Amino acid sequence: MKNTQQALSVDDYLDLYLLAKELKDETWQQEILAALKTKQNRSFEDKQSALVQEIWEDFKQLNEDISFTYRLIQEEPTNEQFQVKLRNLRERRITLSRELYLAKKQYVEHTQ
Repeated sequence: MKNTQQALSVDDYLDLYLLAKELKDETWQQEILAALKTKQNRSFEDKQSALVQEIWEDFKQLNEDISFTYRLIQEEPTNEQFQVKLRNLRERRITLSRELYLAKKQYVEHTQ
């Protein structure tokens, strides 16, 4: 529902822009475009912030899983299943680190 409200808001801005164009009010047109761009920037920033937060939560959970698996390995050092699980968790952590880096990079590039 939030997306629908936002889409309607964008439609409203576009309607106002067309009205300003019909009235040949270039200043108003520029103000409307600036307001729309600001709105879109805020929307992107909100989405990126939520994405970064989600990745951090996944990362924290993954670290807990790794810690737990280390304890299992200490109890049963010869258990190959635990070794494989640890390897997979480490690979997932590398992937999440890359995702986090890219999400932060996009956020910084967009806000400059």
